[in-house]
Amino acid sequence: MVEWVLGKKLGPPAANLFRPTPGKRDWLFVLSLPAAFSALAMVDAALFNLIVDVLADAYLAVSVFVALTLGGFYWLNRVLDADIVQKLNSRSIWQVPCAALLGGLPGCGGAIIVVTQYVNGSMSFGALVAVLISTMGDAAFLLLAREPETALLVYGLSCLAGVVAGWVINAIHGADFLKPSNEKTLEPSPNIPRLSKHFVTLFTILLAPGVVFGVMSAFTLDPNLLFGSLASLDPVRWWGFAGAVVCAAIWIGQPVNSWSVRFGQHAPCESIRETMAAETSFVTTWVIAGFLAYELLVHFTGLNLGYYFLQLGALAPLLAVLVGFVPGCGPQILVTTLYLNGVVPLSCQLANAISNDGDALFPAIALTPKAAIVATLYSAVPALVLGYVAFSYGY
Repeated sequence: MVEWVLGKKLGPPAANLFRPTPGKRDWLFVLSLPAAFSALAMVDAALFNLIVDVLADAYLAVSVFVALTLGGFYWLNRVLDADIVQKLNSRSIWQVPCAALLGGLPGCGGAIIVVTQYVNGSMSFGALVAVLISTMGDAAFLLLAREPETALLVYGLSCLAGVVAGWVINAIHGADFLKPSNEKTLEPSPNIPRLSKHFVTLFTILLAPGVVFGVMSAFTLDPNLLFGSLASLDPVRWWGFAGAVVCAAIWIGQPVNSWSVRFGQHAPCESIRETMAAETSFVTTWVIAGFLAYELLVHFTGLNLGYYFLQLGALAPLLAVLVGFVPGCGPQILVTTLYLNGVVPLSCQLANAISNDGDALFPAIALTPKAAIVATLYSAVPALVLGYVAFSYGY
């Protein structure tokens, strides 16, 4: 599928994926943006603001947490020689619970780690299903901030459902079920393309304050207040927009498929910062695509999920599960917002939390689409069961 991303098919040899990058492609992307956005602002100011908001939200609500999680993961794995990858890939009964616990971490970073290790390592299909069931994505931050007791209940049930489902699936299908067939191409290569030092530096500069802004926003605090009299200019929004643009530029400057190989086999010369920048940028680009697709659908069609939830009655948990199938965290944050505002019951919140895969589904679809689709469908089973059990008890 990814062979046609750039409009032409790639050659069969894996080594061709690591030819030197054009170098100027990322800079051309950044330099062309002012003219493109200026034209859009003059033609449709509402659409311009929507796109800026989507890019800023993608960076502050997703990218900073992905980078933080991946940075901690690599720091433990490389600096402390913790060999976390080997532990995740060990064929033991504890692999599925470990995957579920990583998925249960607020945000999508832990789940993304498991997804990529499934593609490049020895993690079982049951572990992939477990992490997709247990993850609640970035909606977890909102629920944790507003109703921590409910959040702990939802986390606990999601993780338990993920562990049970993962063990059952491995018992039925075996650990190698739907294992990606491209593992043999993921060999170490000394020619993994290096990122522009300027973009890595810029990525790092934007990331440090971005984490602060993202954490404050996740807990419903306004980070703009940190800027005093400049708060009226909404500087955090433009900071997030800049971070998203840099991530997109980094991704554009990389050869197709280099991300999956980089995750599986890191070049010795790569720094943790460079690896974080490359992998975070890949995820960010997919998240932006998902966020934009959903927001543009709402913008041009006037879709109102809250209205449909109110009209469905007993079918509301089913709709919550179907919304959970949508990749990304935007629709899931919407369901959580509806729950916190009393529009939908707890059963809908629980069903959506179990069925949704957050932003971890983006790299899964890109790298192993068949496994991603089947795992997502499997996640609907515990979501429907627990959702309707809660609904039957009046929750």
